[in-house]
Amino acid sequence: MPFVPVPNVLLVEPLFLQDGQRVENTLYFEKPGGWDAAGIADWLSQVNTLITDQLMPFLANSIQFIELVARLLDTASSIGLTVPITPVVTGGTGGGSAPNSVSYTISFKTGLTGRSFRGRNYVPGIPSSQVVGNTVNGIWRNSIIEFYLALQSAAADNGTPWVVVSRFSGVDAAGDPIPRVSGITTPIITVSTFDMTVDNQRRRLPGRGT
Repeated sequence: MPFVPVPNVLLVEPLFLQDGQRVENTLYFEKPGGWDAAGIADWLSQVNTLITDQLMPFLANSIQFIELVARLLDTASSIGLTVPITPVVTGGTGGGSAPNSVSYTISFKTGLTGRSFRGRNYVPGIPSSQVVGNTVNGIWRNSIIEFYLALQSAAADNGTPWVVVSRFSGVDAAGDPIPRVSGITTPIITVSTFDMTVDNQRRRLPGRGT
């Protein structure tokens, strides 16, 4: 696939380790006027604090927060920054974890319809104590949503709104995505979940990927 630039947007990937498997999610932040190295480093420090203080306490103690990776999407050769989490941060809830492939989907809505205007994260490391059958505990669910709302608020205060990025527009006759000349962004206005049911990410099984 060709590189699709998204001007003034920073991709941030929090990386975790669970049962020897690297697990990641993606987040996008837009800064009118563009990012510089100092601004990226400062924002990653804030994201580190938010994840450490407001997400990790609610994840199982089998998962570790190990790294933040950021990449500016202006060009294929734009600056990037990797921040190891030292020491690594371990989840704060004991009692075991759901299997690696079990996750909980958090949806990001922009007020517009279509795949180009919504995003999601798949939360890993769900404590076994917070799942009954295939349903998560409502209090735990609200705690995870509160983390994302705190992230949204911090991004706004930083002058770098949290956005959904679309690099493709439809598919061609062969079913392959059609790249945009330049990616488009839409601010996230709502964080929600579809239901209380857990989801499955088979690629997060040990040895299969992230």
